[in-house]
Amino acid sequence: HIFDGDWYYNNNAFRAPGAASMDDLVIPKKKVEYYESIYSRMHKGIVAHPYYLIEDKFNQLRELTFVFLSIDKGDIKKKIIEFLQLHKIPFIDSGIGVDFKNGSLTGLIRNTTGTPNNYNHLWNSPYISYQDNPDNEYKNIQVAELNLLNAGFAVLKWKKLRGFYHDLTNEHNMFYRINANKIQNDETGT
Repeated sequence: HIFDGDWYYNNNAFRAPGAASMDDLVIPKKKVEYYESIYSRMHKGIVAHPYYLIEDKFNQLRELTFVFLSIDKGDIKKKIIEFLQLHKIPFIDSGIGVDFKNGSLTGLIRNTTGTPNNYNHLWNSPYISYQDNPDNEYKNIQVAELNLLNAGFAVLKWKKLRGFYHDLTNEHNMFYRINANKIQNDETGT
């Protein structure tokens, strides 16, 4: 199930996986409908929800066994995470922060995991921002490779939680710092 009310336009196609054709960009469609048409070529059961996930629609999450979040609106993100925690639904929240430093881009990618065994680190910590951040340079920068890397880390963590990959650290928060080429893990699950 993929939820998003955004339209698929040239300005967000640069961040998307693959290469959109001109026809994909000329005929307006919702992003989730575009992704459904692409990914349903390989996977069955993809369901596009071409609207934003608002409180009235949260009950749709109850049938899911895992949720990936990538939301830049702090207020709704907080409400979704509270709902997931209440219903003991595990999730990974992904974030990217990009800034200019000495004429180049720098920043970090982050994945924070919440599981029924460990939700405590989600609230009074620096990991997840529940504020809207209009000053984040990332909004005007097309960095598909950071999106790709962050999604890859999120899927790796999910597969660790499912037992597909061995997990020595059981981290529930990871940062990749671009300019230091360093991964930092903390907040182990118990």
